[in-house]
Amino acid sequence: MRRVDFSTVINIIIENCRENMHTAKDRERAFTQTDLITGIFSEYYDSCDDKIFDSSSISRWIKGNRPIPADLINFYRDNGYESIGNNFKDNCADVVYDFSNLYNELVTLVSNDYSLSEEKKADILIDIDTTDEYEVCRFIGNVIFAAIDRPFVPVDKSMLPTSAITVSEFVFGAYVPAPCRYFCGRDNELDELHSVLQEHSKIFISGFAGIGKSEFAKAYAKKYKKEYKNVLYFNYPGSLKEMITDMDFVGDNISDDECTRFTKHIRFLKSLRSDSLIIIDNFNVASDSFLSTLINYGCKMIFTTRSNIDCGYIFNLDVIGNSDELYQLVSKYYSYADENKAIINKLIETVHHHTLSVEMIAKLLEKGLHSPEEILEHLRQNSADPESADKIKISKDGKNIKETYYNHIRSLFSLYLLNENYQSIMRNMVLVDEVRIRYFAKMLELNDTNGINELCELGFIKNSHADLVSLHPMIRDVVLLDLKPSFENCDTLITNLKSKLQIIGYELPDSAIIISSIRNVMKYIGKTDSNSYLNFLEAAYVFLDNYHEYDFMEIIISETEKLLDDDKLGTDNNRALLLNNKAMLPANRNDKLAKSISLMNKALSMCDEKSNPVLFANINMNLGILYIENKETERGLEFMDKAYLFIKLCRTYNDDFITIARNYATTLSANAKVNKALEVLTECEFATEGCSSNNHAALLFDLGAAYILSGNYPLAVKKYNLAFAEYSSLGCTDELTARKIAAAQQMQRYGFEYPKEWETDYLE
Repeated sequence: MRRVDFSTVINIIIENCRENMHTAKDRERAFTQTDLITGIFSEYYDSCDDKIFDSSSISRWIKGNRPIPADLINFYRDNGYESIGNNFKDNCADVVYDFSNLYNELVTLVSNDYSLSEEKKADILIDIDTTDEYEVCRFIGNVIFAAIDRPFVPVDKSMLPTSAITVSEFVFGAYVPAPCRYFCGRDNELDELHSVLQEHSKIFISGFAGIGKSEFAKAYAKKYKKEYKNVLYFNYPGSLKEMITDMDFVGDNISDDECTRFTKHIRFLKSLRSDSLIIIDNFNVASDSFLSTLINYGCKMIFTTRSNIDCGYIFNLDVIGNSDELYQLVSKYYSYADENKAIINKLIETVHHHTLSVEMIAKLLEKGLHSPEEILEHLRQNSADPESADKIKISKDGKNIKETYYNHIRSLFSLYLLNENYQSIMRNMVLVDEVRIRYFAKMLELNDTNGINELCELGFIKNSHADLVSLHPMIRDVVLLDLKPSFENCDTLITNLKSKLQIIGYELPDSAIIISSIRNVMKYIGKTDSNSYLNFLEAAYVFLDNYHEYDFMEIIISETEKLLDDDKLGTDNNRALLLNNKAMLPANRNDKLAKSISLMNKALSMCDEKSNPVLFANINMNLGILYIENKETERGLEFMDKAYLFIKLCRTYNDDFITIARNYATTLSANAKVNKALEVLTECEFATEGCSSNNHAALLFDLGAAYILSGNYPLAVKKYNLAFAEYSSLGCTDELTARKIAAAQQMQRYGFEYPKEWETDYLE
């Protein structure tokens, strides 16, 4: 029996839209599942600030592995669910190819779901005029709300897949994006690539920036998808190990650390055979330490790259030689192409058939800012900035060649005569990868998204699907050269980014965007202002620690050491913090605990407690932790007690205080000093009353655990429930489930029964 749940309902809708989801009218891209979901819930989508609608989350909802967020459901409970049907009519109806069939399938689903009461069925199955599209859409909206407004029952797929199972059922967010709607030509090259893949299972598609390597790879996946059981797509993040670790599996647990996730995921990749294809886009590095291992696996792989690769088969992709095909590309964007065919062909020849340049010319022409003749003359006379033409080098086969294509892009860039606001947007786009338009506008404190949308229309910013935007690598290179982003001229975004870095104890829904932005700041503007860079690195280290990004933290340590080699930069407290951070790295603690203790003692002697009392308290606490790990318990407790008393006297009642109190109490409980632990936790709870964070919820949970150890069942249940309520209000669904399981297990371990009202959530 099929149940009226969101996964079932939305998949019925998708099946009745599928024929039209790749041919949406007047769009430069396909109508995607993300478009469908955001269209249905458009009011909530427009009001939320987090990354709740990322492709991974939406994939989980559609597959029935995760519930629709409670905030979304409450939004429509409070504001009326009738708008869902209106949204469907306005945003999604155009891609439904058979309303009658969709209506009948949903009626059958509701009628046959015996888990729904007859009263509920009667509320949904009201008489409507099925020839009236508006009424059918209203009915669809009612079914969607009924599906989300009931207890969530997850699909049981706890096991990781083998090569015999379809990967898409288990890996989220790795689907291949549709190629640009106006992708043209390349038919012979696509067939050639397919032939080569039969002989060489690992292919590196190489070629100049901006000639369409990424779109070519996507087009291959679309054309030959029926020949593969599984096709996965990833945008290279700078490290293959990081990419593999960050794969999102249904079998992942919230308690898995990076090493566990990597091991599970790599075991899966090893199991794939030649009927599976992995595409890794923008692999623009000279080397990656894990590449030699990855290319030995049994599946087929396609990499797109601008770099010199010395392994695998190199598939050289050249420009599109056929001018007629590029003319067709121009005609897709430029309404008056037919009247200007001769000069358009001259423009194509002038930019040497470079696809990105041709596309930008077409968009510029459509804007009507310049005539074809003006653009042609400008390109002929000003194809490069003489003062900086030699600064960009493109390497192929180990040889430097002309910067022709970059110069064309830079010349077209100058035609737009971007004002300072547009230049600012372009500078700051360098610091983000793929990001939602409204999120980026908020980080830049823009009053509206008009400027970003205009730059998308002009072709400088890519808008590949939904409202996600990014920079083409070639455009990023030109922006770095010509607009020179720095800490000073990107101040607004970096200030807002640093404010997020200070949020500790609560897992932010946009953490992936923040972490990628940290990388970009370090990569592109890290050396422009050493003082600003030092402060940024210190904030980034603490943030990354909250997300267990230990490999990245080691990079931060190395970069900070280089800065502080300059005696004129930083203070004693900066150097004490560096020693503290270095000592607490897991790699150092596991292998060189005595060395870590020595570093921490040196940090303590160097720290000025008056100018930074929180740092002084944290160093004492961390030194205590190291002594405990070294089996010197009493000495460790002395430093922990000193840290707790010092920060309490300073009345610094923040997340640092909570962390110190929790660490101290945990160690006390582990050493049979439960009453003292309860005293510390209770004092901290009272001092931080009104605080709401992941860390504060964990404090309440620790109190519940301490009361279980002391045998006080009623107070334990009370504190556990307070912790669960706080996790719920923060939207920490996964951690809430994990904490309930842990609490129930602990209570049973000490002879108590957990409250039955926990059971429904606990079992789910």
